[in-house]
Amino acid sequence: MSANAAPLLHEIAALLDNLAQSGEGGTVQLYGLPLLPGDYQALREALGEGELKAELSALGPTQIRETALHGVWWVTHRNSAQEVVAESIEVTRCPAILQTPAEDVGEAARRLRESLQAAS
Repeated sequence: MSANAAPLLHEIAALLDNLAQSGEGGTVQLYGLPLLPGDYQALREALGEGELKAELSALGPTQIRETALHGVWWVTHRNSAQEVVAESIEVTRCPAILQTPAEDVGEAARRLRESLQAAS
């Protein structure tokens, strides 16, 4: 295993322990760290591939991939030129970017009620 990947994996393990015990996880920002291609490969191999993948389109594509470790997500943000602009490993039950904001839920309920009233 690469020398740079091992400390990150220990940090992820600590975040997983905290998530299991308190319900609070955390994020490891990868973009900007002095990681070499071999470090990324070592992280990918250690974390493995999970069952879930999601893609968002907001100011460029964002890919969210579950790893083989439940609660560990690899999140990659790209710009419109497909360049990586941010990359992180999130330790959480569900990445924040996939959660619907409360105000959007309220707006959806309002729109549905209006649509139902108009159809009556």
